[in-house]
Amino acid sequence: MNRKISPGRWFVFLAFLAFVIPAVAEDIKIEAKLIWATNDEKSPDPTHKVVDPKLAEEFRKIFTWKNYFEVSRTNGVVPSRGTRPFKVSNKCVIEITELEGPKVEVKLIGEGKPVNKTTKALSRGHYFTLGGESKNGSAWFVVITQLDDKESNAATIANQAKTVSPDKPPVVGKPADVK
Repeated sequence: MNRKISPGRWFVFLAFLAFVIPAVAEDIKIEAKLIWATNDEKSPDPTHKVVDPKLAEEFRKIFTWKNYFEVSRTNGVVPSRGTRPFKVSNKCVIEITELEGPKVEVKLIGEGKPVNKTTKALSRGHYFTLGGESKNGSAWFVVITQLDDKESNAATIANQAKTVSPDKPPVVGKPADVK
């Protein structure tokens, strides 16, 4: 017997599947960079690197500082629907939780105390920033990027020793006064 299903029934069937089958969650590969923003020509710390020119230009379109320096960079994997800490300095840790969306919740912890909590959309190749004021008219930013697999593999190898272990929480500090 050859029976055809009407387009209306197909629609109902597909709508039913959309509600029954949950969204597929996946681990996300994250890079977190601590950036110091200043009008000074050079960073007082010779270990700071000048930020990539493309990122610096994007910052200059939004913010008033002339120069941006990378203080630290770390990366790791946030488990599906899980949380992972990232140590960005001796005084600052961010905790990233993967949510539905694609969204992440980011908690900024300074000197062991919550400083900021935000939820943002995040997708591969895109970033967002969290930031605050520092002394002498400067500021700091944490740039959070979701890496694709190729970027993630290269970054993981380069930064493996710097990544915070999820089994051993780091000592945290205040994010301000980055030098």
